[in-house]
Amino acid sequence: MSRIPSYKDEQSIREKLRDISLEHWVHEDLFSFNWWLLLAASILPFFIWWRLLDKSRLFEILTFGLICAIFACFLDVVGVSILLWGYPDKLFHFIPPLVPADFVIIPVSGMLIYQYFSTWKSYTVAAVGLGVLFAYIIEPLFSFLNMFVLINWKHTYSLIGFILFFLCIRLLTLSLKRAVEK
Repeated sequence: MSRIPSYKDEQSIREKLRDISLEHWVHEDLFSFNWWLLLAASILPFFIWWRLLDKSRLFEILTFGLICAIFACFLDVVGVSILLWGYPDKLFHFIPPLVPADFVIIPVSGMLIYQYFSTWKSYTVAAVGLGVLFAYIIEPLFSFLNMFVLINWKHTYSLIGFILFFLCIRLLTLSLKRAVEK
């Protein structure tokens, strides 16, 4: 009978993974084309967002974006952990590779559609458009660049996920807004 791994065994493997990850990052990721692309994707969208932001609605729109970031990160961590997809390249070796997508691209894009599409009908159309953009253009491009790897996942699942994600985040944000206004 095989022995059940202990917490100490897990820690030992994590230490090896940390060391391998650092070595990979230094020799393969740092200052590569993909690294520069990740850096740009982590900074530039905020400049665009700030220029387009309706600053009179800053708190509401930022709340939407923060909820997006929290849920996107959670879902991404689950997806990576159960080997649905992976990210070969990292911006920083000690930060999960999904930061540019989960804390920048998805929330900034979501905040923009939340700001510009105020009815459920127009917002839903925009969410579908954003889902198509992410699932069938951005993800395949990042797959082509070997920055995003599908393991047990399909782009169509992402399309459905992105649409539901943005609709649920809007529903949650509007519910919070109504609760605060009461």
